[in-house]
Amino acid sequence: MRLISGDIFDWSTWSMLPHTPHLCLCVTTNGIVKTDGRAVMGAGVAKAFAGRYPILPAVLGSKLLAHGNQVHYLGTFDGVSILSFPTKHHWRSSSDLALISSSAQVLAETARVRPEYTFVVTPPGCGLGGLSWNMVRHLVEQMPDNCWVIDRC
Repeated sequence: MRLISGDIFDWSTWSMLPHTPHLCLCVTTNGIVKTDGRAVMGAGVAKAFAGRYPILPAVLGSKLLAHGNQVHYLGTFDGVSILSFPTKHHWRSSSDLALISSSAQVLAETARVRPEYTFVVTPPGCGLGGLSWNMVRHLVEQMPDNCWVIDRC
């Protein structure tokens, strides 16, 4: 895992990453699905992703209902793949260190079997999740070198 300063949606930031054939952005999420079947993505990083890719709440909602609150492939949009990275069980709650650890382990394994991808996530659980980078850093720092943590969304 490597740290970089920039914006997760900024092409100029992506140019600072090592060149690989594929880019995968990870959106920090929770496990709540509304009655209309759409995942709650109403604040923070999730809201930014939903604003940029409006289909994501429906896609994530169907995955959550079928398979639970875990890392999910959400699709490829504009040539960029998107994965969910659960940090919360409920949007009202603080982020959960055990859930972040589980999500980081799945992402790390995915990155190991997909070295042709560069994976990018914002500091999981920080911001609206209520955790500090010092609390979560040890959970993500063992991820492979094709995983990057970027400081802004």
